[in-house]
Amino acid sequence: MVPSLHRPRIAPLALALAVTAALAPPAGQAATPTPPTQVWIDVATHHHVNEPDLGGMGRFAQRMMDRDASKPKYPTTEHPGGTGRYLDVAVHNRLRPGAQVEDAIPAGLGLGGTLVLMPPPPVGPSQPGQQDGDAPDVEFTVHEYWGCGAAVRSGQPKVTTFRLKAGDATVSGAGVSAGRFAPDGDIQPGPAHVLWPNELQSTRVPESASVVGAHRFTGQGVPASLKFDLDRNADFMPEIALTGQGDLEAPIELRWSPVERAQAYFLQAAQMKTPARQGVNKFDVVVWSSAEVGGAGQTLVDYLGPPQISNWLKQRVLLPASASSCTVPQGIFADDSGVASVAVLNMAAYGPETHIAYPPRPTDARKLAAWRPEWNVRVRTKSTASLVLGLEQAGDPDERKEGRGRRLLRGLFNRGT
Repeated sequence: MVPSLHRPRIAPLALALAVTAALAPPAGQAATPTPPTQVWIDVATHHHVNEPDLGGMGRFAQRMMDRDASKPKYPTTEHPGGTGRYLDVAVHNRLRPGAQVEDAIPAGLGLGGTLVLMPPPPVGPSQPGQQDGDAPDVEFTVHEYWGCGAAVRSGQPKVTTFRLKAGDATVSGAGVSAGRFAPDGDIQPGPAHVLWPNELQSTRVPESASVVGAHRFTGQGVPASLKFDLDRNADFMPEIALTGQGDLEAPIELRWSPVERAQAYFLQAAQMKTPARQGVNKFDVVVWSSAEVGGAGQTLVDYLGPPQISNWLKQRVLLPASASSCTVPQGIFADDSGVASVAVLNMAAYGPETHIAYPPRPTDARKLAAWRPEWNVRVRTKSTASLVLGLEQAGDPDERKEGRGRRLLRGLFNRGT
């Protein structure tokens, strides 16, 4: 099974981890009154740390992914594909739903003078074979670890087996830890939204881009007052200078330099092993996080607002902004099955969140009940990094020991080349 080296999630893991998430869904959020016009801007920086030479087939796959990445479509910031800067802009205007909107942007963004926001393309009907009843029988055994440190802690791993057979799910084992999920702050765009990037404008954000400066939104039904300035807190964060030292059989030392404007950090790694068994799709999944408590999974490599960051710092789910290292326990991703599998680590540095409304929110509580804003804006920032564990070694690149992970990747891509 070939992992995607340009996405923070390993595609085969999505189903396994979705099963565990479905068993402990996050609580819903209460609806709050909203102004007629809303703007969401997401700003992300991503660093794909190590990309080994994977031979002819690997280079061909790299070119294909780069070609697709050169024409991004909304959303791009949730799980960025490769190293670079990413920007998503969305507007929902009840005064004229789905009508084209233009954002006059600062020159420093390097994307011309205007972003044109368009509604998403219509969703076609589902194709035959995509019904839930067609899902294959599958079995996942999840091994859950957590905490920074060279040695596996007492009581770990928690081992749980999930089985899906004929559409029915059963669970056996210790049971996964109570889930901790990033609050769902992402919009679910529909015909009433307009988005950038889109089919009309699909341009990669330059490496030197900055959102700092004046933004003005115009279009049919858009309030004439919809203009605002963004400051440094809303800008792209620096990339995470993440390094890893150690093979999969050893403790893996992860280090990084402080990231400007980072409020907290979180690291998560996952590996899927595919033992050669007959009769059913059976997989062993190993997951680990830097949290001091279990249950923190891949959904946390997303945007987090100030209240969630503050709460999870107190609960030691997140690492503080002062942290600069973490160790993956020895041997948890070691694999002697002979089946090629690698472990991919993802890291998030959570940045500031900006909220702007017009008219501004009253400071006098007595006037709050009568406050009726025309529009509001939310800007989220984060920096993320991904690293294939066992590939990054200390010392000169030409003298690095070729670990098991590197050999596995070479074997996967060099076959037939």
